[in-house]
Amino acid sequence: MRSSVLAPEVDTAPPSHQGASGFENGARVKTRLLAALKARFLLESPEIPVVDAVFNDLEAILGEHAELEMAEIENLRPRLHAVFRRIVYVARQPNSGVLPETVLECRVLLVERFPRDFGPALAHLRRLAMAVSSLLDELLEDLP
Repeated sequence: MRSSVLAPEVDTAPPSHQGASGFENGARVKTRLLAALKARFLLESPEIPVVDAVFNDLEAILGEHAELEMAEIENLRPRLHAVFRRIVYVARQPNSGVLPETVLECRVLLVERFPRDFGPALAHLRRLAMAVSSLLDELLEDLP
């Protein structure tokens, strides 16, 4: 079964330099494949809501008019944390386009306990949102 993300390009691009598998193995093909896999992994994963929802959550947390209450923080944190775990996994892959230093800085948030008091909880959620935003910027920067 082929992915709908890859099907159009695989069907229309005839192999020009054939390797053992019979398909082109050039840098351009690898780049297209990586971009398609990134997009599919980030956008079509059942663990991650549609990208618009992720950006809406980021806006609600980091936006100019963001004024959250504890109930909203407790609602947003699990969704954002699930997105964050998935993005960190993708960012750790070779050729993801994310600097290893960025991944190391962000991974600290994976093991931090979520504070129960309002002030520290809000600060934690904002740090999490900034990490998600930074990783998404680096991951999506090179997409064709």
